[in-house]
Amino acid sequence: MPITAECLNDLLPQTQCRECGYEGCLPYAEALSGGEADINLCAPGGETVIKDIASILGKVPVPPAKIIEKALAWIDESVCIGCTACIRACPVDAIFGAHKLMHTVIRSECTGCGLCVAPCPIDCIHMQPIQAEFLPLTYSISDENKKNHPRFAAATHAKQRYEWHNYRNIRDVKEKKEELAKRENATKNKLSATQKAISSQPTESSTPFNPMDLISKAMAKAQSQQTNLVTAANRENFRNKQIEEAKQRAIHRRAQRDAKYGNEEEKEAALVYLRQYKAEQEAIKIKRKHT
Repeated sequence: MPITAECLNDLLPQTQCRECGYEGCLPYAEALSGGEADINLCAPGGETVIKDIASILGKVPVPPAKIIEKALAWIDESVCIGCTACIRACPVDAIFGAHKLMHTVIRSECTGCGLCVAPCPIDCIHMQPIQAEFLPLTYSISDENKKNHPRFAAATHAKQRYEWHNYRNIRDVKEKKEELAKRENATKNKLSATQKAISSQPTESSTPFNPMDLISKAMAKAQSQQTNLVTAANRENFRNKQIEEAKQRAIHRRAQRDAKYGNEEEKEAALVYLRQYKAEQEAIKIKRKHT
């Protein structure tokens, strides 16, 4: 009788850690049943799982390719930016939080897979070792699972959480697609109603619309405005005043430069100009003050 993938999957700890190189416990079990994977790849299961798999498949037990110590994820809440990357990565929904709000790990539901560590952009998630024989810890409070061995009770609980996680993701995607389709249909109906309303309105003239007529009218109006444009009487005086002020600013900057970096003759001339400029500015201030 062939060994099914479901039978092998029941022996795995259901952490979904992907340390075996597969996308989860069930894909690894399917590879085992097809003879496509080694029996010693389950890191969290260790020697116990290897012996059970070897016994069912009729193979000789071998040392684990890798061993992972039991650990729970911990989020430094003072650093967390609320990006939700870890929430999306957790296969059993053991992280609680919302966008741009603090996240925290539900310790009793964490399987210690470590999949939430890498996606964190600010490295605020750490795996803390824990003295526990099996994970998650929640199995110990389940009346249904108390009848089973703690190892299988923990695995069963983790599997149920993982299956619910997958179901919820599929449901959310489906609901999102339905909502988008609903909005698209509403927009199409609105546009259709608007077009019907426009087409049902009577036209003021039977003459077809000619874009060139509109362009000609706009050009005639612009030409009329240009012709009637009145030039201010003091425009030339204002322009000359601006030019003169610009010249005075340039002379002042040059005098400041010569006073600092020029030779003796240039410094002396610059100081004379700057004293005169200062006196003129003070006189202007006094005049404005009394007017």
